[in-house]
Amino acid sequence: MAWGFTLDPFGTVHEVIESWRPKGYTPEKEFEQSLLRKLQRELKKQKIQTQYGSGRQRVDIVVHGKVPIEVKKDLKSTSALQRTIGQLEQYLQDWDRLFLVLYDDVAPYLLKSLKEYADKKDILGERIIVIVKKS
Repeated sequence: MAWGFTLDPFGTVHEVIESWRPKGYTPEKEFEQSLLRKLQRELKKQKIQTQYGSGRQRVDIVVHGKVPIEVKKDLKSTSALQRTIGQLEQYLQDWDRLFLVLYDDVAPYLLKSLKEYADKKDILGERIIVIVKKS
């Protein structure tokens, strides 16, 4: 199904991400490329860019210049969580909302911390939509 944007581009992208079924991709880049191909197939009329940004901060995928998507694989350590939160903080300087798509081995206590962080941001009017995908 090819999607066009409605009044809610985030809702449309969310539906596409939720319907995506990754299959056994190991490196993060392959996982990211799989998601990119799914978005391109489903959102044919939308401009989709990779490594979008300025300076040193680049979000993995942006749909139509409005919907940023950061992809992370194997969130297993506190230092990985801290790096991810640092990136999200940078992205929230440019966007009010973004997707964080996690893949494979996500430690439950780190996922809980990440969701608590996202909930706090939501209270401030910034929204991080966390989606976990398994192979």
